[in-house]
Amino acid sequence: MVFALCAQQDNHLRVSVDLVQVDATVTGSEGHPVSDLKSGDFRVLLDGRPQPIRFCNFMRREGAAPRTATVAVSDFLAASAAQPAAPPSPIKRHSVRRAIVLFIGDLLTSSESIPGIRNGLKKFVLEQVQPGDLVAIVRSSAGDGALQDFTADKRIMLAAIDQVRWTTHAAGMGAASAYQPIGQPELGGFLSGDLAQLDKIDATDRATLLTTASLLRVIHGMADLPGRKSVVLISDGLRLSSPDELDTNGQSANGTGAFLSPIYSSMLRVADESLRAGVVLYAIDTRGPSPLVVGAADRVREATGDNLRSAADGRRAEYRDNQWGSMFLANQTGGILITEANSIGAALERVTADQHSYYLLGFQPPAEALRPGANGKPEYHKLKIEVARAGLKVRSHAGFFGVGDKPIATDAIQLNVRASYLAAGHDSFIRATAHINSKGITFSGPPIHRTGVLHLIVRAFDTNGQPVEGGIDDTRRIDVDEDGYRRAQQYGLLYTTLLPVPRAGPYQVRVSCLEEGTGKSGAGGDFIVVPETKGSGMYLSGIVFEHDLGTDDHIVPSSHPEVYAAGDVVRFSFQVIGAKPAINRMETRTRLFRDGVEVSQSSPSRMESGSEKSGSFAKGSLEIPKELAPGDYQLRVDAERGGQIAAWQWTKLTLQ
Repeated sequence: MVFALCAQQDNHLRVSVDLVQVDATVTGSEGHPVSDLKSGDFRVLLDGRPQPIRFCNFMRREGAAPRTATVAVSDFLAASAAQPAAPPSPIKRHSVRRAIVLFIGDLLTSSESIPGIRNGLKKFVLEQVQPGDLVAIVRSSAGDGALQDFTADKRIMLAAIDQVRWTTHAAGMGAASAYQPIGQPELGGFLSGDLAQLDKIDATDRATLLTTASLLRVIHGMADLPGRKSVVLISDGLRLSSPDELDTNGQSANGTGAFLSPIYSSMLRVADESLRAGVVLYAIDTRGPSPLVVGAADRVREATGDNLRSAADGRRAEYRDNQWGSMFLANQTGGILITEANSIGAALERVTADQHSYYLLGFQPPAEALRPGANGKPEYHKLKIEVARAGLKVRSHAGFFGVGDKPIATDAIQLNVRASYLAAGHDSFIRATAHINSKGITFSGPPIHRTGVLHLIVRAFDTNGQPVEGGIDDTRRIDVDEDGYRRAQQYGLLYTTLLPVPRAGPYQVRVSCLEEGTGKSGAGGDFIVVPETKGSGMYLSGIVFEHDLGTDDHIVPSSHPEVYAAGDVVRFSFQVIGAKPAINRMETRTRLFRDGVEVSQSSPSRMESGSEKSGSFAKGSLEIPKELAPGDYQLRVDAERGGQIAAWQWTKLTLQ
């Protein structure tokens, strides 16, 4: 999973040969954070042995925004559709407060829990997401192909939440209720691939392994994100092992996890990766309060008192068993498990409040802690943080595998991916554009004919994580003359292609490339919502700048820079969809916004047809005012008819 954010130098956690950084949340008897501790108040134990603390910093999230007034989702969407409201400005790294993944474990969630989850997520987005927050909505059943990039746009978040539905995936619980009726057979089936080798594994265990695998991918992808980072696991439960092997804090009592060792091992990997990525895991049990008694749907033979009590005891045991995994992950990473959450929105509010402040501790591990064990594999080392002051509670990451972080590659190929949509009759297409930094590409040959080779993979994924038909998986040759090489070095390389999509809705576009000779690689992505354009109304397609124009399915040098300067004239094109009058009877107006405030507006000008063959395409231009400062802006293109805005489209524009 790749996110379009650079490596950071701030306070996320690392495990290296020289230093381990770990955060710790300290609270008093009433659960309030404690802020006046010093390094001497802490004791760091690695495998039970004290370690000297090299630094201790108290980190507080300053400037927390007040809670937003309650607003209905329908009212929010209606207001967004009624007027061309500006999308949020791109968040600079130093302005990021929190990076939050709302991870819905739908493989382990019943149909009766889904409506409450959707409502709680929407309530959280509308009331709790504040400026400086980056949020991603992830479903375990969708795989990493459908991962939504982190966004600050609430409209994109709500579109992703609408895709949270009950899944009847064969690996999942496949139950309508959170409590499987007693006496009913459990849905079976086996996994494909490596997991199929596990002997006699039931459906819930398979779903648990798939969920932890998805969690591992998500957390690994968060390593270079800035700000306070958290993953909130929202599901009806997560099985780990038998209660006899765990203590009341979810710790392994005998250190083996032998009853379900594949699951235990997978969760240790998740906990280790969370430490390296600086991520805290929280869990919300969505089953809500229940008396856990035998009901009419249960099939109990000979409904005597003893049989009924035994059946009820079994149900209570199952309820507890399905909390051990969530408890274990929360305990291992410094988070909390929220049980009996009849209000998902309130539970998410508790999670965000818990992240307001924490301590960042650093220590140097002994050399032997990062050496392989007797079997040649890295060993898992237990980490414990204690506080000397009585009456305080501390939560932190509880361990890591003895291997240092791999160095971050400095020769990776940099990609910037933009996705827009087009329409042809009743068919819709995504236009994927990849701007490739040629500084990472090796060219060979004489100056008059330099060449390079890249293997490109371009895919669009739907909301179920499935690639849509089409896409590219092929090797592309780069051929440039002297002028082309100069433009490639100055402006970069450009690759464009069209991907057909079967229907309206959200899609994830992913592009990756590999230089086969050197092994250098790069990847990027974009998130797009293809609108439903059938019927009445007018729409503008995505805005295509001059620097986005290339030769489809060929890698060519770009002719224009991606970044503009004050005083430049920016030319662009777009498609007018559903327009009844001719384009030359309409007008175009451009507006520039920064941080949601309009800073420039052009006079309306007659819309210019893009080509004689296709009357649905139009051209436009924008002269950037000379007084505008460098930075990130939003450009809005309005199509006006009779002095009224008939359609509009937004895009990003960067000034240097």
